[in-house]
Amino acid sequence: MKRQGIAVLAGVAAVFAGTVLPAGTAAADGLPLQVPCTEQKDVTGTQFAVNLCDVTDADQFRTHLTKEGSVHCGPTSLYNAMYYLGEHKGLPMRVVPNGQLMTEYDPHDPADYDEATTWIGWLGYKAGMGSDPSGSSAAGNRAAFDAATVGAKASGWTVNRGGTGSDGLPEFGLEMAKRLRQAPLQMWYGRYVLNEDNTHTRTGGHAVTVVAAKGDVGSGKVELTLHDPARSDDHKTPGYKDTQSQIRDEKVTLYRVAIRTKSVDEETGVETIKQHTYWRLFGENYTGTTLQYVEAFNWFETAPPVG
Repeated sequence: MKRQGIAVLAGVAAVFAGTVLPAGTAAADGLPLQVPCTEQKDVTGTQFAVNLCDVTDADQFRTHLTKEGSVHCGPTSLYNAMYYLGEHKGLPMRVVPNGQLMTEYDPHDPADYDEATTWIGWLGYKAGMGSDPSGSSAAGNRAAFDAATVGAKASGWTVNRGGTGSDGLPEFGLEMAKRLRQAPLQMWYGRYVLNEDNTHTRTGGHAVTVVAAKGDVGSGKVELTLHDPARSDDHKTPGYKDTQSQIRDEKVTLYRVAIRTKSVDEETGVETIKQHTYWRLFGENYTGTTLQYVEAFNWFETAPPVG
């Protein structure tokens, strides 16, 4: 496969990071994709099970991203979903009209580490993260997806995307499974602390890529497999911000729960309390002082030109 050097994207790198990435920062051996896998897309009857294969698991922590990628969970989880659409559906995605396809660069190939970093940075730029970002929104990430697929739509591809909130949606798990049949999902959860009056206050959030979902209709429960851009086996080891980690599946379970949230207006000091029905996330690697509640997901669909 013919590849152009990172100079193709250098101008874009300068826009979002203020610097051009040096070539060859990744030095690890080539990393394989997932173990042998069979895709499953069953959403009929009272049980559902959807599983996608060969979904990338790019790391968000990278030396040459703004704030070393600490706020890039959104564009990184989006990158995973988009790469699947490029590899499995053939969707052409480019930074510039005549630039390289996203799939010309393999995020798990050390030789392409810089190019993958540039793609993630560009998606963050298009998501509206700015020069001093604190994160990105679900809507901003949909806008970044739109920017990368302008050429595809102009050449006749059908490209759809949207967002689905969990609040008050009884069959949120089934909705995830239905959308997951087309492409990985980009899922957001909020991090909350429990107050003395039994309300919850949101302290931050995180975005991950969903690659599998299974459950029973009406159970108020769904089991998911995630690719989390912030979690890896080599996290915080020497050089981890300059190399791509191996793919790691995160198994979690969501349960439908009703909570009250409390927010305080910074200018007036007025408290606002609201009732929500969210889906609480539990997992072996998701513990700590905060509670995780899934709030929404972005979904993506595409079809090639007809004729």
